[in-house]
Amino acid sequence: MTIKDYNPFGDEIVLRSIDWLENFPWRQENQISVIKDKFVIKVNVKGFKSEEITVKVVDGYVVIKAYHEEKRDEYGYISRKFVRRFPLPDECVKDKLESRMTGDGVLTISAPKHFAKNDTVIPVKHENSVKSKL
Repeated sequence: MTIKDYNPFGDEIVLRSIDWLENFPWRQENQISVIKDKFVIKVNVKGFKSEEITVKVVDGYVVIKAYHEEKRDEYGYISRKFVRRFPLPDECVKDKLESRMTGDGVLTISAPKHFAKNDTVIPVKHENSVKSKL
């Protein structure tokens, strides 16, 4: 066996270690993206029910809070709590923010973006009124 062939850990052990680290509880898989005219945030909230999660806009940030009391799982008892803040771009329509949670624990928050156009035509509305004498 040459030095080049020597691997003290073995490929199988290294791969198992990587899988173990990938699924560690503190690893939150968050994604922020802009899809066409929409701002999208995806957060892993596995282990929480939808009623244990709140989503708010506070001071220009999307704030996600999740909390559940102590409960029994396969290892004993556990309680969880987290707070995440994401900056919301100015061009997002904050009043139309939506959130949805999938069955596998992915919370998706989206907001449409509005863009100011360089040439904007503003229609003139005519009112039915009597002409005033000037």
